[in-house]
Amino acid sequence: MSKQGMYTAEQWTDYIEGQVSENQASRMEQLLMEDTDAMDIYLEALGIQQELPALHNPSGFADSVMHRIEGIQLSKSQRKSRSGRSRRWIEHKVFHYAVAACLTLIFLSSGLFDKVAPYHKFQDADHRGSFTEKWTEAATSWLDNFKPKP
Repeated sequence: MSKQGMYTAEQWTDYIEGQVSENQASRMEQLLMEDTDAMDIYLEALGIQQELPALHNPSGFADSVMHRIEGIQLSKSQRKSRSGRSRRWIEHKVFHYAVAACLTLIFLSSGLFDKVAPYHKFQDADHRGSFTEKWTEAATSWLDNFKPKP
């Protein structure tokens, strides 16, 4: 956009306060994305530009930030548990979930769940009661087998 089409700080203040039309607001937003001078005037209208300190060595600042990020990543890789020792792979939750999933697959494929709740209990002609009630009945009848006999 040409310099004569640039908005003033007062116009940007009107934009910030919502006192411009939607059409003009969208043009101003487009200008903010395309023109760095417009962004400077916008920041001036916000009052932010005066609050920010000037960087004397921008590349040195960027390098120091990157070194800090690398330090954070290294400390995460050497993370210790609450007791102060390094965590072993067997102590991770993901390992426990994987073991539980494997055991479930083994039980499903071996038919253990069929022995707990026989299939015929769900196939009888009596359709009264919900599926949950039938499962509960099957589980409790299985658990009753473990009760000691009086």
